[in-house]
Amino acid sequence: MINKNTENRDKWFARFMCVLIACCLWLYVMSEQNPIVEKEFAVPLVSRNLTESMIVFNVPEKVSVRVRGTRTALANMPESDIFAFVNLNKLSVGTHTVLINARFARGDVVQVTPPAVNLFIDVKKDKIVPVTAEIIGSPNKDFAVEEHRLTPSEVKIQGAATRLEALDKIFVPVDVGGRSEEFTVTQKPLAVAKDGMDMQDVTIDPAEVIVHTKFKKRSQTATVLVKAVYKGALPDGLKITSSTVNPFKVTVSGAPSVIDNLKELELEPVRLDSITKNTTVPVKIILPDGVRADRQTVDIDLTVENTSAENTNE
Repeated sequence: MINKNTENRDKWFARFMCVLIACCLWLYVMSEQNPIVEKEFAVPLVSRNLTESMIVFNVPEKVSVRVRGTRTALANMPESDIFAFVNLNKLSVGTHTVLINARFARGDVVQVTPPAVNLFIDVKKDKIVPVTAEIIGSPNKDFAVEEHRLTPSEVKIQGAATRLEALDKIFVPVDVGGRSEEFTVTQKPLAVAKDGMDMQDVTIDPAEVIVHTKFKKRSQTATVLVKAVYKGALPDGLKITSSTVNPFKVTVSGAPSVIDNLKELELEPVRLDSITKNTTVPVKIILPDGVRADRQTVDIDLTVENTSAENTNE
């Protein structure tokens, strides 16, 4: 006769074995259909626990993190599910080698590349610096920049203490190419180090400066030949044996576009019908519009000869 307790125990054992076999079969099927795989991701590297008065350098933007998980979990997983960071808690000013930590909620982190990073921590400082304007291009030939009016004329620059020590200047570029009339532009100020390199690792407040530029007329000086002009004819029996302009060059000034093209100056015509003997005639200089000269007149020395007396002797 079979014991009733033994029969119940056998039934429960059979049921347990069925569940166990089912679980094993399920795990086998899942391992075949959704196996454990590894995959590498480029993940942003975050700095944590950095003191507010400090600033960190040389931290790479991204690191490579290799993780392990099921194929389904890794298939369409966003990179944000993996978190990589360096813990900067209690680090002082100077150079440090810090391990990179990574977390992955859907599986395991296999490897982080690079495993550590060499970084530099510095004190964050700010200072007030004057802003200057730097000209780009050339204005109209007849004009020059008279002044730049900057609003504000000073800005606050903030960054690492060592970087602020390397600062050379803050400037705004102003393009004046071909201009002659005053104008106003809004420009972004730029920081330049003593080695001439742009300093993009500092912040400037305000981020924009208003520049009002005014121009003034240029004046150019040159020495120009003087050309005598005659009108009419000498009385009968006279001829000019010599004619000298004194001085034969005059210093003039005016707009560069005019002076550059001015090769000689003309004089008011000398009326020859009134000349009867050797004489010096003061003659007015004819100046183009906008041109000034160091004198208003020149002298023309004329030597004449009586040809009728020669004919009589013959």
